[in-house]
Amino acid sequence: MPSSCPECGSSNVVEDDLYSQRQWVCVDCGSVVSEGHLTTTVSDETQGRAVPYHASTEAIKKPCRNLIAGFSRVRALCRILRLSSDMESAVVSLFERAYNHPSFIFVTLSKKEILGGCCVLSVCRQCNWPVAMGTIGYLLGVDNAALGAVYREFTKALNIEINTVGIMDLLESFCYDFKLGPQQVDEVFAEPPQRLVDRTSALIELAADAWIVTGRQPLPLLFAAVYLAWQSLNPKVRMKYTFIKFCKIGKAPEQSWHRSRDSVVKRLKELRDVLCKLGRALPWLRGVTVEPNTVVPLVDDILKNHRALLMRAVRNHEQQLQNESQTAQTTECDNEQSDSDRADSHCSKPAELMDPDQAGCENPPDEEATDCQLPPNHWSKRHLFLPPCVKNRKRQRVDAPQPEVTGDEEISDSEIESYIRSQDEIEMYLKVRKELKKNA
Repeated sequence: MPSSCPECGSSNVVEDDLYSQRQWVCVDCGSVVSEGHLTTTVSDETQGRAVPYHASTEAIKKPCRNLIAGFSRVRALCRILRLSSDMESAVVSLFERAYNHPSFIFVTLSKKEILGGCCVLSVCRQCNWPVAMGTIGYLLGVDNAALGAVYREFTKALNIEINTVGIMDLLESFCYDFKLGPQQVDEVFAEPPQRLVDRTSALIELAADAWIVTGRQPLPLLFAAVYLAWQSLNPKVRMKYTFIKFCKIGKAPEQSWHRSRDSVVKRLKELRDVLCKLGRALPWLRGVTVEPNTVVPLVDDILKNHRALLMRAVRNHEQQLQNESQTAQTTECDNEQSDSDRADSHCSKPAELMDPDQAGCENPPDEEATDCQLPPNHWSKRHLFLPPCVKNRKRQRVDAPQPEVTGDEEISDSEIESYIRSQDEIEMYLKVRKELKKNA
């Protein structure tokens, strides 16, 4: 280190390491007293210390290529769903957190793509944004079962509490997705969106009272309810149009309804069955047959009085069951009475002339009365509307019994003889072998 500046003689000389070379500079006059070397000396390498990674110029780690691609896909999903900028930034932040989580850092790229959809769904549910899981699956092109499995794992790994979204929260945005405005379709098919929403909400409320909503995916039920609502608002003209034709008229995305078409058909059948049960309870339709194909014109009357019709239909069903049970009980009592009369005529000789075994064949009157009661039926038969898990119970899986083979089983002589070739088989085998050798 130089002691003084050769220009001004000042001793105020300091080391300046601003540049790539180390320099000694005079503070008073600014002259460069001495410059360092481009390469370090042995003493400098001995006295130097290692610079840690966090103190280097690479203090901020750059995201990997797959994470950057994931950000672009997540932002594209947010723009398709028209989320706000705050929600979009929340989705991106959540996706980065989930991507770097130990549970998802070594999974496949397809699962990471599903993870982006889970982040969008999670933020939408936290903000009460009406988006269904089926919509996210449609945009990603994946199955709802795979999306649901990743979503459960995602919420469990990140410990996220999500508010459940009801089917009524999705109804309004779902109805507005159909292009059924007066400027979009013909006048025969046109329907104001708000009117369609009101009629569909009434049908969904009726379906909830009849246990159709319980445990069901929302999209197939929404499709079925919107289709029935659209038909019921002008039944004379629209009853001839099928569900597929309705989706094409409303310009619904084909992939969204085509994938769940079978489920939509089942929900349509269940809704029409409930409407038929309530339609038969209308007092001005006594004696008139109400079928699923003709119940659509009655939807307006049923929805206006559905509370009273529900109580009336349940009461009529209970009365019908009671009459059937009384009829069956009377019939069984008559049959037992006739059987006992035949037994009395057969055993009409005095008891002292009868065998001891035959004397005990007569039943006391009390036992005959108790035998007239029918065995109790399943409780579900006493109710008109039931949850799906009661009406259509899943079959319990029964594992096929595995044969216990130890290798020590005895082999019968007949089985051993079946493995031994007969004389005709031996001759045929030799003949075939000889022919094969000639052809070879």
